[in-house]
Amino acid sequence: MNVLIVDDSPLMRAMLASALTPTGAAVTAPATLDDARTLLGMPGGVTDVDVLLLDLVMPDTDGLTFLRELRAHPHLEDLSVIMVTAMQEEDRLDEAFAAGANDYVTKPVRPGALCARASSAARLTRALRSRREREAELKMLNDRLADLNAQLETLSLTDGLTGISNRRAFDQGYERALALHTRTGLPVTLLLLDIDHFKRYNDTLGHPAGDACLQQVARVVRSQVNRAADVVARYGGEEFAVLLLDTHLQGGRCVADRILAALRDAAIPHPAHPLGQVTVSIGVAGHGLSGMVSLKDAADEALYRAKAAGRARAVVWGETDAAPAT
Repeated sequence: MNVLIVDDSPLMRAMLASALTPTGAAVTAPATLDDARTLLGMPGGVTDVDVLLLDLVMPDTDGLTFLRELRAHPHLEDLSVIMVTAMQEEDRLDEAFAAGANDYVTKPVRPGALCARASSAARLTRALRSRREREAELKMLNDRLADLNAQLETLSLTDGLTGISNRRAFDQGYERALALHTRTGLPVTLLLLDIDHFKRYNDTLGHPAGDACLQQVARVVRSQVNRAADVVARYGGEEFAVLLLDTHLQGGRCVADRILAALRDAAIPHPAHPLGQVTVSIGVAGHGLSGMVSLKDAADEALYRAKAAGRARAVVWGETDAAPAT
């Protein structure tokens, strides 16, 4: 064990060091408090001291003041401190224990008692340090596990091909949006998009090209939805969904028109399409619809009407069929 003696008397330091000889302890007895602070890693650092023998009464900075000072440093919280006190000073021991002392010995010191108390104190210090190290390791592992769980949760909600939200994430967002609408009355608008003539695209250019097309369309759609609270998801196959919170139908129609225009500007080639490039059909619906039609069913019906009207356009449920965006 490593023992540090802090005492203003050179004779007392020598007597304490001699008394500890049977334990085989590595004893250090600095002449000044500044040297003791350095050995203890103060004001901040590390120390290998297991036991501090601290004189209760010293002429400049007394033992209680020094004890309070060292206990203010987190790396010294586990250090065992044994106060060394004269018989007439025992009435101050309550203050010492309140300040963080672990034990005490009285002068004149009995070597056998000192060795036993110092050895016990050293075991306590090492046990507390070991526990703290284990706690730190456990916290690190728990933090790492939490990070991995968060990554897994993100992966479970992400479409592997396009990198946008998947159907599971959409379904969760959809239920939350409807619940929010029920509580607050905030509007919710849903866009369902389908890539026009996508089977022809795959048949003509092959499935790897089809995957690349899905990725490009997903990027275009994502670029036109600017709020983090909104959900852009791959709904299934070549179909995408955009869930817009606190958005009325007119706002949803504006987003749909932006998507149509952005895809036109992207000009993704589609040799089997009458227009020669990739387009989408979009159905737009808002919550608060009359009758028993659900938001999903309304958006899906509007999407069907957009396709029936010639594709490459957006149709709002409950309105007349729209012409394609220009």
